[in-house]
Amino acid sequence: MVIGHAWEPLRGANIGGRLLEAAQTFIYAFHLPAFIVMCGYFSRGFPTTRGRTRKLVAAIVVPYVLFSVAYPLWAGMLSGDHVGWDPLEPYYLTWFLPALLLWRLSTPLWQQIRLPVVVAVLISMLAGFVTLPSTLNAAQVLSFLPFFVLGLVLRPHHFEILHRRAVRVAGAAVLLLGGLTAYLLALSVDPEWVHWRRSFGQLGVGASAGLGFRVVAMAAALVLTVAFLAVVPARRTWFTRLGSATMYAYLLHGFVTLYLSYQDWYYGISGEQVLLVTVGCALLAVVLSGEPARRAFRWAVEPRMDWLFRAGPTRRPQSRRRPGRREITRGRRDTAGVVTGTE
Repeated sequence: MVIGHAWEPLRGANIGGRLLEAAQTFIYAFHLPAFIVMCGYFSRGFPTTRGRTRKLVAAIVVPYVLFSVAYPLWAGMLSGDHVGWDPLEPYYLTWFLPALLLWRLSTPLWQQIRLPVVVAVLISMLAGFVTLPSTLNAAQVLSFLPFFVLGLVLRPHHFEILHRRAVRVAGAAVLLLGGLTAYLLALSVDPEWVHWRRSFGQLGVGASAGLGFRVVAMAAALVLTVAFLAVVPARRTWFTRLGSATMYAYLLHGFVTLYLSYQDWYYGISGEQVLLVTVGCALLAVVLSGEPARRAFRWAVEPRMDWLFRAGPTRRPQSRRRPGRREITRGRRDTAGVVTGTE
């Protein structure tokens, strides 16, 4: 994700040629689908979670407001021009937060209807036929919906299958094949197909061709996501804990990649310099997922909002003393003739 955002302005300036074009298309083909599948998987208990409204506000709404203001301000400072703020028009990478909010709010629906993945796929396909408004990135919200719903229906035993050695080997082979395919198709297929933000008309194809391209893109995303999850180590490693701070890396790295995109010298790099940028982005992701970054930016990414909500009712602990004879007698005298007890 971090590397992909750093590569995007270079690819737009035709730096790196076919190799960089293929590498970025390959990453975008599955990195968001994989991320969204895991978001769906960890949202399975959302409808029954206590304080779910508070969690939505603290984990999504407040960070969205903060970063949707911060990014335009940062871009304005870099460009020297005023960049307007519209809460319904997410700027840069902040679109994912309102998308996650809408997906989680819809979770009870998907857990009630039959064939939820099939319905979500149909919605995603239909979204390609019309040019949706840019409000809250509606096109991407609907297009990526099947991956979130897929995460909702997955269970732990599904991931246990991925731990088998044969599946891991197959996953590595699929990723290599996917990279090779991206290289062969580079410069001949519009990379917008893996961004899921344009309608078929905007991409210049008819309904039937657009539907076919989207089916292929969705199938590729699913296969590559499974392959990627298969090669993820099942044992605890030094970077295991970093996985719980992906939102820090996601929301914070954009300030660096956006800075690079406004620097003239950045569009003059090539060769080994692109490789150095790639390595630097990998290190940046590690740093932003570390404990120092968490402590420094917890107020923005995971703010404590207890002060905003009223305290919930407290349950009085039940007395453990045995009831006396008079209490037992009173409990038996129920006007309906039913023994109610003393609770």
